[in-house]
Order: sequence, then C-alpha cells, then structure tokens
Amino acid sequence: MRSSIYGKANAVGKYAANLIFNIQREYAAEGGSNSRSRARLARLRRDLDGMSPSWMLIGDELFTNWPQELDAPSDNSPEFNRQVNAVRTTLGLYAVHQQSKKQGVAQRYQDNPSQRMTFGRACKMIAPDPERAKGILRRLRVAENAPDFNGIVRSVRALITLMRGTDIQVDYGSLAHDLYLVQFPAYRGEVFQRWGRDYYSKSASAQENQQLSFFRGHK
Repeated sequence: MRSSIYGKANAVGKYAANLIFNIQREYAAEGGSNSRSRARLARLRRDLDGMSPSWMLIGDELFTNWPQELDAPSDNSPEFNRQVNAVRTTLGLYAVHQQSKKQGVAQRYQDNPSQRMTFGRACKMIAPDPERAKGILRRLRVAENAPDFNGIVRSVRALITLMRGTDIQVDYGSLAHDLYLVQFPAYRGEVFQRWGRDYYSKSASAQENQQLSFFRGHK
C-alpha cells in the first residue's frame, strides 16, 4: 500500500511539473508579453481562488495527457479527486508565483535531491535571517495546524506570494508530490516533517545560496 501511494505521489509530481514547464516555456519565451500565456495564468489563479472552474477550459489542460500511472478520469473516485486536487492546486500556486515576473519561477528538474528547491528550502530563502523569519515560521505553523486541505493551501499560497518579491525558484514537482500526500491523514505528518527538515537544515544553506546567486546572474 505504501509503495503504491508513493508511486502515485511521484506520478502526480512529474505530471504537474511537466504541465508547469510547458506553461513556463510559453510565458518566458516573450518575457511574459504573450497575451495567451497571461490569460492562461490568470485562469489558473482564479481556479485557486475557489471560483467555480470552467472544466471545458481546464479539462484540456488537465486530462488530455493524464498519466496512465494515475487513476483513470472516468473512475471519479476519491483517489482520483485527490490527484486532481494536487495537480490543480500546484498549477494555481505556480500561477500566483509567476504573476508579473518575466523570468520563470519553476525550477528545472534536478537529479541531485540536495539541489532541489523544495518548498521548505524555498521558505527558508524568503528570509534567511532568524529575526525576519518569524512571520514565515508563523505561516508554516498555521499550515501544519490547518483543519483541512484548503486551510493548508491558503497558508502555502501566502508563502508563495512572499516568494514573488525574491528571485526564488521552486521545485513544483516536489510540491505537487507533497500536496497529494498531505491529503492522507497517515502521510500528513510526514509532509510537514519534510518541510520542517528542509527549512531548518543548515547543511543545505550553502547550496541554496549558491543556487540563488546563480539564478540572479542568469535572469
């Protein structure tokens, strides 16, 4: 059972990352000046805001290349709905992060896990100074104590919004992976443990600073 859940989580992460890279490629190609890509991002943000989605618009985005490793859309099962929730939410969070920024904010896939800008590491990079980080930690604690998935997402969105004022890129594949797992009570604690570990890990700080410096030099 555990291996099956992790396999689905990996498939959700890979699929969400592929969708986001396709969007980012189109958006960044013209520095965000493409009206079609801007409208696409706006639609994804509206979906995250809780507005009733137009499935005839986002259905093509979500389901045309739906992975065979995941539950079939025709099943309409609770498991399938968790997968859709994770992918849709990750797309919306990316759209919030990308808004008004010319450079792409989604990190390309990194073979070395230590080089991935996971959500916990990205939160650390918002305000590396401990004194300034109090607000970041408060939002992370609110997310951990949220009663449901929507509450977690609201806190994550607040943190992603703060990232827009920086040059941080995020591994959105890993975030989608976590947003799928966090919907299971048995795996929720594991997700927050990972976010806390990545946030507090001192060994990753030098690598993260190197990544941030590299990104700033290649905008």
